Amino acid sequence: MRPDRFQNFVRDLAKNDPRAGKAATLAEAGDTKRPFGLAVALEGREVRWQITIRSAEGDNFDRPEKPVEVEPVTMDGPWADGSEGWLARLLVGSGSKEIDTIDQWSLREEPKDGLTVKCHSGAWLFVRAL
Repeated sequence: MRPDRFQNFVRDLAKNDPRAGKAATLAEAGDTKRPFGLAVALEGREVRWQITIRSAEGDNFDRPEKPVEVEPVTMDGPWADGSEGWLARLLVGSGSKEIDTIDQWSLREEPKDGLTVKCHSGAWLFVRAL
C-alpha cells in the first residue's frame, strides 16, 4: 500500500470510529512540512502521525499500484496504551487483506510512539507520532 492511499484509508477509518473526533490528513490540518500524515482528535486532544514508507521491491510510482491481498491481519495483544494502541486496533479491526503485520513501537525494548505496518506487497509503512 502506498502512503497516499494508506493515509486516506486510515483517515476514513478514524472518521467512522466513535472514539475519534475530527480526522484529517496533515495537509488538511495545515501541516505542509510532511507530505503524508494524519491529525485525529482522540480523547479530547489532537494527535498527529507522520507516514513514511519503504516501498515494495520493484514498485514503480509512475505506474498504477498493484495491491496484494491475502488474509487480514490479526493480533491477540498485547496492545500499546493511548493513541498508538488505538491506531493499531483500528487497523486490525478494518479487516484489510493488504496488511500482514503491525509492530507497535512502544512495546519494543527502546520504546517510541508509532507503528510499522507491513503489507503483503512487501511495502512497510512507518507511522511516527509527532
